[in-house]
Amino acid sequence: MTCIGIDIGYGFTKTRSAEGGNRFPTAVSLMATEATFSELAPVRVNGKRYLVGEEAEREGGSLETRTSEFVASDAWLAILGHALNAHKFESGAIVLGVPPGVYSREYTERIIESIKASEISAGNTGHYSLNGNIRIIPQGAGIFFRYIKYRPDDLKKNIAVIDIGHHTVDMTLFSHGRYVETATESKEIGVAEVLDNIIKRFYREHRDTIGYKEAVDILTAGSVTYMGRQWSVDAGDEVARYSGQINSVINRYLKKLSVKPDIGIVAGGGAEVIQRFIRSDHKLLMVTEPAMANAVGYWYYGMEVDRG
Repeated sequence: MTCIGIDIGYGFTKTRSAEGGNRFPTAVSLMATEATFSELAPVRVNGKRYLVGEEAEREGGSLETRTSEFVASDAWLAILGHALNAHKFESGAIVLGVPPGVYSREYTERIIESIKASEISAGNTGHYSLNGNIRIIPQGAGIFFRYIKYRPDDLKKNIAVIDIGHHTVDMTLFSHGRYVETATESKEIGVAEVLDNIIKRFYREHRDTIGYKEAVDILTAGSVTYMGRQWSVDAGDEVARYSGQINSVINRYLKKLSVKPDIGIVAGGGAEVIQRFIRSDHKLLMVTEPAMANAVGYWYYGMEVDRG
């Protein structure tokens, strides 16, 4: 059976299926006018046309994605449709994740009902018939399943998962393979915290504006090529401050758990950027391809469930 894992994050949406992986910005905007010079590929949801990913960023007018109302909205469904179209997905199992802080049976059932009741089409496909197997699990669970796939002997251990995203850090615990709902915590201290400060420093020093991509270059290499020129920026203060904040958040979470973890694993798009700055009092393992880990784990989970 065909299966796809989709991780709709604040910064980027990551997908994985048997066809491989894909990643695009979690940006969506209403398509107000017909394309003139350039070709656009809108996603249609319940009669509305949306631009998604790079097209939404390029055309402007991106909608706010950081509200509780965004999940299961028509705009959110447009991102889902874009992800399915990128994999030429027609039917099969879909596994999605939601932040652990809002995960509940009632909440996930409401999302699934919204998906099944909506008309979604993208590219040259007709309407997607999403009445089949749709599963929603907590974000972070994908990282756990990704890790266990290659370390099955650790299934019976207590495993803490640190998911460092663009805007948030979500922390969860799995004990003997079971998700511990009471041990979840989320903090708004994702990698955007340090990137925003680097962008501000660049403006103070050079009176010019850069974006997140350039800020990541400064964070990782200390310089950036911008407008055909090499710029050096000392972001040491910003990095030191953020490193102290995130390490404190992680250490506090691990220390106060009633069930002490045997293993701590780190992943997420933010982890990929700042992994060399994480200095925990506990030994933490970075999974392979940390930015894709949730999507890959969702896919593994869907395949295992299908096998029964």
